[in-house]
Amino acid sequence: MTRITAAQKSILLQPKYSDLKPVSHLLIIHAFFAVMLSSCSATRQAAKQKETSISSVKFLDEYVMPLNHTFQNTVVGGLSGIDYDEASNQYYLISDDPSQLSPARIYTAQITIKDNKIDTVQVTGVNFIQQQNGKQYPQYRSDKTLKADGESVRYNPKSKSFIWSNEGERVLKNGDTITVQPALTFITKEGRYLDTIPLPAGFHFTKGENGPRKNALFEGVTYADHYKTIYASLEEPLYQDGPQAAFEFDKALTRILKFDAITKQNTAQYAYNLGAMPVKPTVENDWNVNGISEILAVNDHTLLVMERAWAKGHDDHTFIKLFLVDLNGAENEIDNTGFIQNPPKPLKKKLLFDFDSLNRHIDNFEGITFGPKLSNGNQSLIFCVDNNFSKSQTQQFFLFEVIP
Repeated sequence: MTRITAAQKSILLQPKYSDLKPVSHLLIIHAFFAVMLSSCSATRQAAKQKETSISSVKFLDEYVMPLNHTFQNTVVGGLSGIDYDEASNQYYLISDDPSQLSPARIYTAQITIKDNKIDTVQVTGVNFIQQQNGKQYPQYRSDKTLKADGESVRYNPKSKSFIWSNEGERVLKNGDTITVQPALTFITKEGRYLDTIPLPAGFHFTKGENGPRKNALFEGVTYADHYKTIYASLEEPLYQDGPQAAFEFDKALTRILKFDAITKQNTAQYAYNLGAMPVKPTVENDWNVNGISEILAVNDHTLLVMERAWAKGHDDHTFIKLFLVDLNGAENEIDNTGFIQNPPKPLKKKLLFDFDSLNRHIDNFEGITFGPKLSNGNQSLIFCVDNNFSKSQTQQFFLFEVIP
């Protein structure tokens, strides 16, 4: 419903409205409806999601924030997701701190771009994520049934709310069993719980080798189709979908899920072929990985997919590749309960940018968003790093130009 403004009311409440000449009467009616239609048009325009096309991207600038500085008694770090609201020129950053250093939280920030460079990154606010009972998440490990592990956040200007992804927890070690189910959850801008998307069959943590692996869940989330669709990506394959990516093994298959943003129903699942680990780890451990760290909708059928690889022995370097993925004609694998038994047809992907081509330090990039337009009219693209609150890592932001 369109709210009538004070100016519009004044038109309706003219004291001698009945004495007006017919022509004036019609002019007033036309003026009133012109204002109403203009208001409706503005509302529709505000609700539209930005769409674009991409032929290539161009690196412009790097910005390094002070490591683990504090803001309102919280430690700023672990920035695993970033999103931009054009209307308010405001950024949102989710921390993956599981309420260990500070309560689970989302920051607001201003990123100032001048002359195609990031001039400043300034944190301006913080909102703590609440559970369904209205309480903040408790101190890490004080309750084994709860864990907030925020990996991605997206803002919906239509509902003025967030969706955030929680990787949960799966620990089966030395007789200790902890399972905190992953989640895609809607919250208000202030952090209040609204709703959760039901997990599809096969995506719950289990004690056996079925379902998702630890730390390999919903790393990426994005809205599409003017906020009517949600896509969520798994970092690594489900157990039933086969082995993880490895050095000289490029056949690992993970999934990208499609949800109806209104009904919250899972409507499609797509197979995504991960690349091989680019280097050979010196030690085999749980942290040798190549997986999807974030996704971003370009338009209603195209996604940017960021693959991130890390290997023991190459600790000072993260391998980041950015791909374009077209969903047109993709096979829906929603009824495929396991890729091992039923090999799927993976999505087609095209390498858009290899961060190694920059010949500079590349840290643990996990967040990506479109920013404001640059001075030449082209779209900006901004990446952020999850520094794991580590003194050996760098809190980077990268600025790119989108070439249509």
